[in-house]
Amino acid sequence: MKRKDLDYLIIAGMLLSGLYVATTGLVMDLFGFPQFFLHRYAGYACAALTVLHLALNWGRITAYLRRRFRRPLRRESLPQPGHVPQQRMGRRGFLVSALAAAGGFALGWLVPGRRPVTLPDEAGDLGALYHRWSTPGYSLALGALLDWGGRPAGYKTYPNAKRISLPDPHGYYGLSLEGAIEARRSIRDYTSEPLSLVELSRLLHAAQGITDQRRGFRAAPSAGALYPIETYAVAHNVAGLEPGVYHYAVAGHALEQLRTGNLRAAITVAGIGQEMLGQAGVCFVLSAIFQRTRWKYRERTYRYVLLEAGHIGQNLYLAATSMGLGACAVGAFLDDQLNDLLGLDGVEEAALYIIAVGKV
Repeated sequence: MKRKDLDYLIIAGMLLSGLYVATTGLVMDLFGFPQFFLHRYAGYACAALTVLHLALNWGRITAYLRRRFRRPLRRESLPQPGHVPQQRMGRRGFLVSALAAAGGFALGWLVPGRRPVTLPDEAGDLGALYHRWSTPGYSLALGALLDWGGRPAGYKTYPNAKRISLPDPHGYYGLSLEGAIEARRSIRDYTSEPLSLVELSRLLHAAQGITDQRRGFRAAPSAGALYPIETYAVAHNVAGLEPGVYHYAVAGHALEQLRTGNLRAAITVAGIGQEMLGQAGVCFVLSAIFQRTRWKYRERTYRYVLLEAGHIGQNLYLAATSMGLGACAVGAFLDDQLNDLLGLDGVEEAALYIIAVGKV
């Protein structure tokens, strides 16, 4: 391979890796991601290629600097006719590099990150519009005209799915509640050690397990005890459990096997490239069957459903922390891809939340 060809390959690598770093960095800033798929490695590659490029072209760079910063040559020191001068970085190349650097700096300065954006009109923010519309009394006239439907079944089951009984979740005492609250952090790096089936059982019970058998009350509070949230476990590394997607059958404290296979890549893609989703031992996905709450609470439904998802997420955080596990909640994901992964229609039932848990 000729020297010129090698230079072109290195420049192409720098361009591609630098573009990936810039693009993923912008995505991370806009969505608030702490990490992104291969972002750090692309940065290392770009830096290494830059150093290699400088090393291969060090003679040209030093010659250019000497020519720019030394005194003008005397007439007798000018090259003689027929002399072939050493190639140096030209003025055009220097200007292009300077403009590219200035443009990149200006782009990073001007592109908005997570700074709050003020909307000119409330109607432009559907969330604010819904919040106002769902206040008590504001939509009474409209509410009387709408058909809010009837009450659906309180438990979802997959009668044709393979059923896996879970171990008894009781009898384990880790950190105290106060200790777990103080120690709770979002942990995004996990080891390759598998979770045990007992640990998975405890996590699911802490999330939504029945704590009052007579009245059917669960571990997390729910508006009207209607429990619209369903819990799915995307298992990657759980001892004694085949990798795949499982539905938590609350009434029997069991798992229903929906699909099998290595889904690390699939849930990472659905999570917009957040690598921890594929590294965790299990990813819990919380979905909502909205009609369970809608028939009673009408326009307040979405508020109550999201509040309940938050309660369950915190239960999982504290349970994982108490057991010495790492957990991290994720709210940024591609809805259609995640719903497809779980086999949900995204309308009657839709994914709301992901909580990754793994060994640390």
